[in-house]
Amino acid sequence: MAEKANRLLEHLMKLAEQVSRGRYGKPEGIFELTKTGTYPERIVELAESFGMMIVKVEAREFQLQQTIDKLKETNRELDAAKKQLAHENVNLRHNLRQKFSPSRIIGQSPKIRDILDKIEKVADTPIHILITGETGTGKELFAKAIHYYSSRNAKPFVALNCSALPESLIESELFGIEKGVATGVEKRIGRIEHADGGTLFLDEIGDMPLASQSKILRVLQEHELERLGGRKNIPVDIKIIAATNKDLRQEVKDKVFREDLFYRLNVLHLEIPPLRGRKDDIPLLLKAFCDSYARNLNRFPMKFDPGVIEKLLNYPWPGNVRELENEIERAVALSFSDTITMEDFSEQVRGHLSLESFKEISATDNLREMEIATIKKVISDVKGNKTEASRRLGLSREGLRKKMNRYGL
Repeated sequence: MAEKANRLLEHLMKLAEQVSRGRYGKPEGIFELTKTGTYPERIVELAESFGMMIVKVEAREFQLQQTIDKLKETNRELDAAKKQLAHENVNLRHNLRQKFSPSRIIGQSPKIRDILDKIEKVADTPIHILITGETGTGKELFAKAIHYYSSRNAKPFVALNCSALPESLIESELFGIEKGVATGVEKRIGRIEHADGGTLFLDEIGDMPLASQSKILRVLQEHELERLGGRKNIPVDIKIIAATNKDLRQEVKDKVFREDLFYRLNVLHLEIPPLRGRKDDIPLLLKAFCDSYARNLNRFPMKFDPGVIEKLLNYPWPGNVRELENEIERAVALSFSDTITMEDFSEQVRGHLSLESFKEISATDNLREMEIATIKKVISDVKGNKTEASRRLGLSREGLRKKMNRYGL
């Protein structure tokens, strides 16, 4: 038995030597050797098993190399994407700084220039800022100008409208929440943590509940917060810019706004004037919005019909810059030519201006003169369209024709 085993071992060693020396180093070479009939059956079986094992190992090595090659290619793509993303982020931050630069805010009126001068002086200071003004005056635009003009511009600008959330949700939105506070609740960080290192813009802060006001005050004083359901204090570094269209001093007197929070926020107060208080800026805004929406809507460069700007200067713009912008977008979209006329504006604007024109007629004029002036004004506004003129005057087309004949129009 031992002699037989030794012979098998000798054959196996001889086979291994031939495989290691020559062209039989591959599995197919081993199979070719075993076909010669030189070796006993046991050696052939062992050699072929060894050959199959080599085949499997080589297949796995090949698959492994393919996987490594794919991972290397993916890694190269990720590196390229990372560099591209970093480049795009730099460009995005640059574009945002350019877009919201104080110098890009449209306005040459003394009040606006004074506000922009203050922004350039205080943007990079740690003081908190309160912005007040009517709805539509652009309070968030000025807040962004402060942020992107400061050294915080590489960090987030996070906005929260305090009037848009119910009282039950505003604290979790601001301060975040820990996992397990309620069934199915997952951990979530709040707007304040998102703004860490940057700016938190609290719009309509006059509508913030008193309980939340006290927690915001603690963040301002201690520079830390505690998530809902949490037990540890989280340090934060934020600049707060608050905005409201309410009189916060009166809100303090009415006990619906904390006096200590008011003084914390009111270190610098920027009061944005209504559009009717900065009429010199209206022509600049009209041109800027007209050019912008003409580009956005793929229209040719557009202009205003003579007299339109003068008429728009007499409109009170209760919705301020936002209303003016919406009107220009509408006018650019609806105009049939490259010239914007009063007919391209909303009925609210046209109706108000028609009424104002009617009021301008002297009280000493008799009814006939007033009626003639009104008919002429409306027919001029509608460019002679009798059907539209009769509709606006509340007359039938035949009734308008008779009045025009009576007055020789």
